[in-house]
Order: sequence, then structure tokens, then C-alpha cells
Amino acid sequence: MRVHPFLLVLTGVLSLALGSCNTGKGVSNSSTHGTLRLLNVIPNAAGPLNVTVDLQPFLSGLPFEGMTQYQSMDSGLQEVQVSVAGSSTNVIDVTPTFLADNAYTIVAFGALGTAGGLVLNDTLTVDPGAGMFGLRVINGASNNASVDIYVTPPGEDLNAISPSIAGVAYGSASSFVNLPVGNLEVRVTTANTKQVIYDAPAQTFLERALLEAVVYSRGSSTLVNVAFLNIDDAGTGSISNSTLARFKAVNGSSVGAPLNIFIDQDLALSNVPYAAASDYQTIAAGQHTLTVETTATPGASLLTLMQTFSPATDTAIVVTGTAGALTTTLFNNPNFPPALGQATVRFVNSTIDVAALDVFINFSRQVSGLTMNSASTGIALDADPTAGTTYEFDFNVSGSSQASLQLPAVTLLGGHLYTIYVVGPGSALAAAVSQDN
Repeated sequence: MRVHPFLLVLTGVLSLALGSCNTGKGVSNSSTHGTLRLLNVIPNAAGPLNVTVDLQPFLSGLPFEGMTQYQSMDSGLQEVQVSVAGSSTNVIDVTPTFLADNAYTIVAFGALGTAGGLVLNDTLTVDPGAGMFGLRVINGASNNASVDIYVTPPGEDLNAISPSIAGVAYGSASSFVNLPVGNLEVRVTTANTKQVIYDAPAQTFLERALLEAVVYSRGSSTLVNVAFLNIDDAGTGSISNSTLARFKAVNGSSVGAPLNIFIDQDLALSNVPYAAASDYQTIAAGQHTLTVETTATPGASLLTLMQTFSPATDTAIVVTGTAGALTTTLFNNPNFPPALGQATVRFVNSTIDVAALDVFINFSRQVSGLTMNSASTGIALDADPTAGTTYEFDFNVSGSSQASLQLPAVTLLGGHLYTIYVVGPGSALAAAVSQDN
């Protein structure tokens, strides 16, 4: 069944009032007050969030994935301002009308530069009825324009069924949908596909319970995580971490043959050539044994290490060094998509002997002193989303006026994030250009 979200836009923040009978969940007893809780799922804020209501402090120090229970607040027209601790700039600034004896949730979501919020009325709901529970889905995952949600018995084949709630667009919420109670598995897919981007162990959903499932990004360009908020007297909730993670490999080694990468003795990536990056692979989140071999000597391990992959994140593993002394450097930089008319490019110094690099874009220095085994911040460049736009990237040893590596014609598509890994020795630098979303 496809559910169509409905929205009332308030100064860039979405306010939802779902009409029907009053359940009394999370309601103040005063006729001049309501209640409000907040959830912070802005993954790349430099610190926790502070919130004021009508210019008065309401809460401070709310970390990423932090949530409050319902707190009393005045009803009426109230300005709500959300900022990162230590900053005078508001991430969210909205002035909705809060009804007396109503409970509200504010979800702060998205990447910091384009963060938004949803103001949700949790009081105007309908009793799901015997044997049922009610679920509303909020899509705060900036890496997915629209998602489908499946709530099924554990292990049910998604190819044989339709979504429980379909087509929830980014920055919006579905209406409540009543579903049968039980021990159920929740999975999220990109809309109109069966590509699972969130999965978690089955959990028990109780009769007549009302819940909000907030889908959000932890930095992966594809995977998402979910927070479940209960609509009850206190306003409790919890994070339900995904069982999925992703990784890719970049071959900056000097072993001479392509690399094979094994996860727990299973071949995960095959024939990754020098100065190239693989596509991302989805694996189970948690600890794994990673083994590196070459195609020239299958069965002979050149490197073995234990690595923990965090839920709903992307990890880039850069392999460098010689056959007898391979090393890896891991990068967990968030893969947030840029605006459609721009491409974001970041740079990684994965050389074996260049202490620092300067990076020039169309002959203008944009990054200075990029040290070994470090990544730059992303640089936004104008880029056509269809035909692409071509740029020249030059890399100099810091302080030198001579380019050690030139990439004269790299075409970037708007709406995409790229990472350029510079590998090899200073005498023969090479680069792997990777599209990360």
C-alpha cells in the first residue's frame, strides 16, 4: 500500500498535524502548556545541539543520535531555534504554533550544511485497534530521496511482497499505518527497488503501540539507520542499529599484481589493480578478519588484520607498501551527496614517501600541506549533472612549483561525491579517482 505524505511548510521546516481522535499520549495537564521532545540525527555537526524556545534555553548538549523525552513547554506561537554548541548560527529556526495539551516531536536531520527539521504532532492519532500497532515513518536520510519500509515476519522474501509503507520522500513523514503485532523484522529499501539499505534483528511490536520510525544517515552514501520513538506518556525511544555496513578497497601497493580481498576467508573483492578503487561492498556490521592476497600468488596471505565495521557506515581501506610490508589506512569520512549542480571532491595522500602534497584545481592551489595518510575536506565545484564538467587536478610536493602528478581531464558529474587517492612513491605518483555516491 502506497502512503502519500502530507506537509505544511514552515520556513524551511516541515510541520505535520495528523488529524483524528486524541489519545492523550505525552500530554500536559495544563491548558496553557504542551510537551516537546527532540531527536538529533545530524551526523556531521561539529558538536552537540542546543535548543531555545521563544529565546529561552530549552535543552543543551544533545549529541548525535541523542533524544529527549517529552518536556513541558508553553503553547501558542513559539520560535524554536537549534544551533551547534559553540556556534551562533542556527541550524533550524522555525516558528510553529504549538497547541495546548498536545505533544510534539522535532527531528533535526540531514547533513549540517543543508540540515532541516520536522515538527510532528504526536497527540492527534488513532487507536490502531486489537492485534495491531501504528507506525509512522520519517525520512531524514539525505542519502536517499525516497524509501520503502517492510515490516515482516523474520526472513520473509521481499521479492514476493509489497512495502508496508512506500515512497516516503526525504524530509517528509508518512501517515500512520496499522500493522499486525508480533516479532517482526524491519527492513528499508531505496524506493521502488528491493535493495536493502537497512536491516535489523526482529523485535516485538505490542498491541495498540504507536511508534515513529526515523530513517537517517550515519554517513554512508547508501545505507541508513533507524531510531524508534514511542508515542507514550513519557516519550521514550531507542536507536535500532543496522546489521549492514559497506567497505571498498584502494590498491596503492607496489606488489605488482592485482589484489584479492577476503572477508572472513570469503573472497569479497577480486583483481583490484594498482591505482584503482573498487566499488563499495555491503557486509555485516561488526568485527571481521580481512586478508589481502595477490592474483599472482593465491593462497599466500600478504596481510591479515581484524577490523570492526560500524553499522550503516562506509569504510575505505587503502593498501600501501611492498609485498613484505603491506599496511592499511582506513577512512570513514561521511559520503554526503552535494547539490545537483555541484560535485564535491576530496583528496587523500596515500603516498609512501611524500610528507605533504599541495593540490591545484585548474592551476589554482586549493589544498596546502596534505599530509601522508590524511584526507582533505570536500571542495564543491560546479558540475553539470548530465554531461559532466572537466577539471584539471595537479599535485605538487608541498613547497614545489613543479607538478609531480597531473590529471588533465577529469570529468565530474553534478550531484556526486568523488575522492582522489594519490598513491605510489614521489618519483612515480599515480591516482585513483573514485565516485563515492
